[in-house]
Amino acid sequence: MKCPPLQQGLSLIEVMISMAIGSVVILGVLSLFTANTETYNALQAQTRLQEGANFGLNVIARDLQRAGYRGCYSRGDVYVTAATVPAAFDIRFGLSVHNGGGNDDGNAAWTTSSTGASPAVSAVGGTDIITLRFAENDEAYLSTALVTGQENIQLAVVSGASTNIEVNDLALISDCEKATLFKVTSVAVNGVAMTLGHAVSAANSNIVDGLAETGTFGTDASVASIVSKTYFIKQGASGIAGKGGYSLFQFDGAASAELVEGVEDLQILLGIDTDSDGVPNQYLAPSASVNTGQIVAILLEITANSINDAGSTEADGLLRRTFRQTIKIRNAG
Repeated sequence: MKCPPLQQGLSLIEVMISMAIGSVVILGVLSLFTANTETYNALQAQTRLQEGANFGLNVIARDLQRAGYRGCYSRGDVYVTAATVPAAFDIRFGLSVHNGGGNDDGNAAWTTSSTGASPAVSAVGGTDIITLRFAENDEAYLSTALVTGQENIQLAVVSGASTNIEVNDLALISDCEKATLFKVTSVAVNGVAMTLGHAVSAANSNIVDGLAETGTFGTDASVASIVSKTYFIKQGASGIAGKGGYSLFQFDGAASAELVEGVEDLQILLGIDTDSDGVPNQYLAPSASVNTGQIVAILLEITANSINDAGSTEADGLLRRTFRQTIKIRNAG
């Protein structure tokens, strides 16, 4: 009796069934992988834009809290002896905010507010520009009192304080009663002692040689350099205009630096205190009609994007989110 031959391999139907099952499994795996990849990219994009916006807000907020700092003399008029004062370093105005205008090609104009002029920078049309000025907090105190206010300033430098002051810099000398913005015409350093000149003879230096409009400065006075920070939006180095390629920039009075990529809008409102209780009663856009003496807070609004396509419903696929932060101005008034 013969045994029936054993089947070798698979039948065509079995192969087709196996292929169909395998295809379903592969499609399921691919779908799961694609969904996980999209979710990961979306989360990464969300994290990136949030970190960028928060960093930008924190940088501006830190300088906003120092805006208008003049040492012990934080309120009142500043006497100016310097012949010329660039807008970036005019510490008579601790804060300047302007409405951006112009076109999205990076050329912008702005409406000057009553908070003083801002340095000329190229910003995206429709975005705001903010300039913050303050005295550096590493000021050095006078080692010798000024008798007439015309003699050179003798400073006792502690731990390198104010050694960054150079010839032709603008500097602020102040005590608790007055402050004067002057131009440094000479610098001499001898160990921990520094001597600053403020002559009127040099071109574009000082228009008068007396440092105080009334009285003089004693050893309770200090000298500090002026810090200027302007924040604005323009096209980034690696971005494409109109395609999420804008960034937050900082101008220090000499050069601009790209701070945060993917920030496409900066809007600013001024918190106005109308009843002198230190709390803003209304928030207004920058304009010449604003009473600067009533500004006690700033509302910052930053719009950031994900830089890369994150699969959003926007035409360019970018995720966008707007962040807001209110900052109390410490040196208001």
